[in-house]
Amino acid sequence: MEQKSYLSFTIVTHNNQSNIENTILSIIKAVNNLFTYKVFIVDNESVDNTIEIVKNINCPQIEIIPSKNRGFGFGHNVVLSKLESTYHFIVNPDVQIKNKNTLQIMINYMNQNPNVGLLSPLILNDDGSVQHLFRNRPTVVDAAIRFAGKNVLRKRQEKFINLASGYNQILPIENASGSFMLVRTNIFKKVKGFDERYFMYYEDSDLTRKINEISSAMFVPIASVTHSWERANGSNVRYMLIMLNSLYKYMHKWGWTLW
Repeated sequence: MEQKSYLSFTIVTHNNQSNIENTILSIIKAVNNLFTYKVFIVDNESVDNTIEIVKNINCPQIEIIPSKNRGFGFGHNVVLSKLESTYHFIVNPDVQIKNKNTLQIMINYMNQNPNVGLLSPLILNDDGSVQHLFRNRPTVVDAAIRFAGKNVLRKRQEKFINLASGYNQILPIENASGSFMLVRTNIFKKVKGFDERYFMYYEDSDLTRKINEISSAMFVPIASVTHSWERANGSNVRYMLIMLNSLYKYMHKWGWTLW
């Protein structure tokens, strides 16, 4: 492993007092003094104790950046001009890196595969079960049946999440999850980060597609992280409308694909 690799992490927070400490501590533990690193906490107008909790973590590598709540992608892009790292991690405030070995596996893979601009690991639930986030490019049909339940067009849903792959092979990925991404910093800067026109949803699909145009994005399940996922869009009308708006923006940008 190249000790000279400099790592950066960005966590965009909005009222995440219940999990932000565990997420940050998992990063600190995983780095384990093996790398020079920086953790950016971009706070999107939290009104709970998120910032107080972060301030109480004794780590000089943490920088807190207050930001207007203009969305997930905007928040992550706030740090673009500050990044001087080799590799940059996009981390949800409810994600934990298991240990230093997980981090080493990801860094080693990127060092050994310079053509790869984005790495998406295996993402697990708290109980160790797999979150099926090895996804194909979105289509209108795939978006529609997402709301319809697991038994509607089941084979189509299984195809969209590449269930037949077994989630145990390193393969190209067309649609990586923004809950956790490792990106080569120069590639992230070259594509100008996230498209800020998406407030939430599909900005990760868009970023994966942009990175695949100039390098490659890979699903690398030999490394895994834990994500305490709460899927709000299915039960909240506001989130459903935000998702539909983002889907329209994505399709308008990349071309409408029905099936």
